[in-house]
Amino acid sequence: MKVFALVGKPNVGKSTFFNRLARKRLAIVDEMPGVTRDRNMSIIDYKGYQFMLIDTGGFEPDSKEIIPKKMKEQSQLAVEEADGIIFLLDKYSGWTHQDRNIYEFLRRSGKPVYFAVNKIDHVNHEQDIAEFYESGAEEVIAVSAEHGLGVMTLLESMAIDFPGISGKKSDQEEEKDIISISFVGRPNAGKSSLVNHFIGKTKQIVHETPGTTRDPVDNYCKYHQQELCLIDTAGIKRKSRVSMKIDKYSMIAALKSVERSDVALLVIDATEGVVEQDARIAGYVVERGKALILIINKWDLIEKDGKTLNKMTQDIRDKLKFVDFAPILFVSAKTGKRVSNILDKVMDIYKEFSKRIQTSDLNQVLESITARHTPPINGSRQTKLYYAAQVSVRPPTFMITSNYPKSINLSYRRYVTRQFRQFFGFEGSPIRILWRDRSRKGSGEDTGS
Repeated sequence: MKVFALVGKPNVGKSTFFNRLARKRLAIVDEMPGVTRDRNMSIIDYKGYQFMLIDTGGFEPDSKEIIPKKMKEQSQLAVEEADGIIFLLDKYSGWTHQDRNIYEFLRRSGKPVYFAVNKIDHVNHEQDIAEFYESGAEEVIAVSAEHGLGVMTLLESMAIDFPGISGKKSDQEEEKDIISISFVGRPNAGKSSLVNHFIGKTKQIVHETPGTTRDPVDNYCKYHQQELCLIDTAGIKRKSRVSMKIDKYSMIAALKSVERSDVALLVIDATEGVVEQDARIAGYVVERGKALILIINKWDLIEKDGKTLNKMTQDIRDKLKFVDFAPILFVSAKTGKRVSNILDKVMDIYKEFSKRIQTSDLNQVLESITARHTPPINGSRQTKLYYAAQVSVRPPTFMITSNYPKSINLSYRRYVTRQFRQFFGFEGSPIRILWRDRSRKGSGEDTGS
């Protein structure tokens, strides 16, 4: 997933623009300049366009005050992390000395910069944006963060350089037979130690100090003739504890690594057990439709009796109920015990993640599970499930046609998902089910797990 930084001087409307694309009030908006003092990020899904957007505080290159200086640092880090930059300008202030300084910095980054002049609320805007061409920009786009004018034009311009954000593949993009595996989790859980074990050499820095790995690192190896890409990531901390500026962007980089992986290994410290942040990370993995394996590391440090394994397993299942499909492996990166089982399990899970079910088999199962438990009644009429088909893989996605899809409650949707798992497996993989109205006047969507 591509990342874009939203940059500009204070009070040009960045937070309003951010909220417009995110379609929810994520950033604090106020008329007082400098309200957004920290970065904010969200995965944007706007009318078919998908990417990650980082909102930043007002960029003030010449300011020596402490808070504006920190805001500048945040903006600079966002630019470093981004693939492209949306440079938001203000119609009313015009092309200023401050804008020139900001653009000079952005230009030196070598990344595509998209000029967007905000606060334009009418179609005839040529005069309003004319002076911004003094910057030397080839294209200046008029937008209104408040009303949405020009937003699609901006996204279309971005998609010329990054076709993937509109769901299209560039001419240079090739399908590669490589399974990408991201190692994610809290700091100091042992992610780098596991990667080192698989690549057979100490390539990653391993230290007891949490947060040693800052940037995601791709490591390539082969296992049973299958090429793998092992992505080691920085430990993901809870937002309230992410204080160092570099850690904030390590977190963004880690989430980006999940986006480009097929299978995510959530590494959990056995000595600490499952905590809230582990659940958040697991939730993010499932939300993005990635296969998941739970790796309980440092198992050698746990005092054991005959009930320890079962007790720990039950505790994990209780705290991570929404990923009950994810297998659990207990390992020790330090001693190497059971670590060799991880890649075997990855290969099995990837097959499940990529599995396609024949339509005839799928509908036979659908008929069986609806006979066992009929769908909820819609008023006085019986809700029927007519037909099911698998529409895609990675993750397995199904379309079920019904006469009243809106009457199918969450409990019944979960029942159907569980039955699909019982009949077809899909271990380690989230299942998505799209519910289609037979009349084609509307449809609902549910992401099962």
